[in-house]
Amino acid sequence: MTQQVRSRQVPPPGGSQEPRLGVFMLTALVVGSMVGAGIFSIPQNMAAGPAAPGALLIGWLVTGVGMLALALTFQFLGRYAEDPEGGLHGYARDGFGPLPGFLAAWGYWISAWLGNLAYLVLIFSTVGLFFPVFGDGTNWPAIAAGSVLLWLYTFLLLRGVREAGGVNTVVTAAKLIPLLIFVVLAAVHFDPAVFTADLWGQQEGSGRSSTRCGP
Repeated sequence: MTQQVRSRQVPPPGGSQEPRLGVFMLTALVVGSMVGAGIFSIPQNMAAGPAAPGALLIGWLVTGVGMLALALTFQFLGRYAEDPEGGLHGYARDGFGPLPGFLAAWGYWISAWLGNLAYLVLIFSTVGLFFPVFGDGTNWPAIAAGSVLLWLYTFLLLRGVREAGGVNTVVTAAKLIPLLIFVVLAAVHFDPAVFTADLWGQQEGSGRSSTRCGP
């Protein structure tokens, strides 16, 4: 208790308060962490795959319900947990013990660097359309350039919270603007007849049916 009181009374070095992120930057941080590379690549992969539009819609519905349930779970934990410090790791540690807490933190760390890897591959596969040296985003020039980009972002994070928050806001805007443009263009040029053609993949001779049934 004494240590906590003292920490409130003694000002930080230099007389300045710790930098804080505003509501706008915090919102951009959450949105940026939620919008991953999958939202740009998965729809194209599913459209080119053998699944019919109806099955894809069911898959998106199930995924959306699961993500909503996960978000509501974290909302509940953040509101009613006795000690919300530590986030995902803290919830698992306080509820189930040190080992589940460690596994939660370890799993989140793995998902974080795998997400960064997916981002870099997507970025340099796109850049490879204009600069063929990067190929499909998985060759050595793309790996080297991606490593440099990742380390530059790491050094930026080490400089301070506000600098990283500002860059994250710009990156989040770069994610959302293309999505908004796509939504507008899709709404303007949407053709229900094209979208509902062979909704369940039952037409004989279609690419989806032949892919599932074989020759």
